[in-house]
Amino acid sequence: MPELLLAATALGAGYALGRLRLGERAFDWADRTIDRPEVTRRTVRWWLTQPVFAVVILGLFITAPRRTAHQWRHRHDPPPPLGTVPVFDTQWAAKRGGKEADRA
Repeated sequence: MPELLLAATALGAGYALGRLRLGERAFDWADRTIDRPEVTRRTVRWWLTQPVFAVVILGLFITAPRRTAHQWRHRHDPPPPLGTVPVFDTQWAAKRGGKEADRA
């Protein structure tokens, strides 16, 4: 019976921690803080955000190392070229044949 109580407590604590999303809140705080123009490398707030970003990057490398490394290597690549612009064909009914071509 104590094992069942311990398992239920662990599941409840895990659920509560998942709902709090502490990591996401810490990253959002760091992202909002570093976007301010008054926060530079000479301020304490900039240095307080850097461990948060380091933990996020480390977490990405732990959970998806190949994809993270690939995206990190190609982060400055130019975007792919755009496709061709679709052009409306005014003679589509005639080219199709059938009843639409007879009415046109």
